[in-house]
Amino acid sequence: MNMPLSVSEFGIDYALFENVFMLGNGKGGVGKTTLTANAAAKSARQNLPTLAIDMNGQGNMHRDLGYGEQDQGKAFAESMATGAPLVPLQGVRENLDVIVGGPEVRKINGIVNDVARNEGFMAAYLRLAVCLAPLLPRYKAVFLDTPPENPDLLRLCLLAARYAVVPVKFDAASLDDGLKDFGQAFQMAVQVNRQLRILGVAHCFSPRGATRIHTEIEKRARKTLGKHAYVFPQAVGHSSTMAGLIRDEGKTAYELAQERKAGTRSIPEAAENLAADYEVLVTQIFKRASELRQAA
Repeated sequence: MNMPLSVSEFGIDYALFENVFMLGNGKGGVGKTTLTANAAAKSARQNLPTLAIDMNGQGNMHRDLGYGEQDQGKAFAESMATGAPLVPLQGVRENLDVIVGGPEVRKINGIVNDVARNEGFMAAYLRLAVCLAPLLPRYKAVFLDTPPENPDLLRLCLLAARYAVVPVKFDAASLDDGLKDFGQAFQMAVQVNRQLRILGVAHCFSPRGATRIHTEIEKRARKTLGKHAYVFPQAVGHSSTMAGLIRDEGKTAYELAQERKAGTRSIPEAAENLAADYEVLVTQIFKRASELRQAA
């Protein structure tokens, strides 16, 4: 689908989007939401005013961060319908606000179609960028969790971001189909959002020390996204026990690991390993973004 290349008539200044990270893959279940929550929480702990955006109809970020279902994405959908600024839920953590997702967010597909009919495709696909832009002066980092298997909303998110992080796990659905879908959406979006860059591929949900798997992920990611595609060195392990505990408690891996270190032995040792994985990976994401800024 072709779109005009100018965004000036919509008042979009992509220089303002310098610190917006989106996490996307054409397939679900690859770690996007949990990585988004952990990255946003780490950013906030570093005293950076941070915004996390939940673009998912399931709205599972509320489980990872423990703020409850709230309005299930109603305010999000209303902003997208009217073009008004997004309305954050404030104080989810110190320095961390959230744009709440949930079932109401599923209306955004219809909203985008209505805007496309009435105002044109450019207006439709820039809607999220238009609604997000007024908030950007408040935040030093923004993390956008994108929905799976929804090409229209994936494009919407790519047009509201500076950097794309692509979580994958070791299966054909995410490595082949998911990366292919993401790559196609990226190629369309970068025609409009010329600052957009793929920051790197993030390897999630493999056993610790799975070097062979990591090497294969690098090979397949470069086959699909191009020979220069970057794969973050740090992989994130998987613990079914921890995955359940994170969402039962509404706490990040780091927060649970800190509780274990403080003496809460009901929290398994895996919390410390998983927290370390996320801490290193998110540090690598920030470092990679800094390097690309310096090279620009």
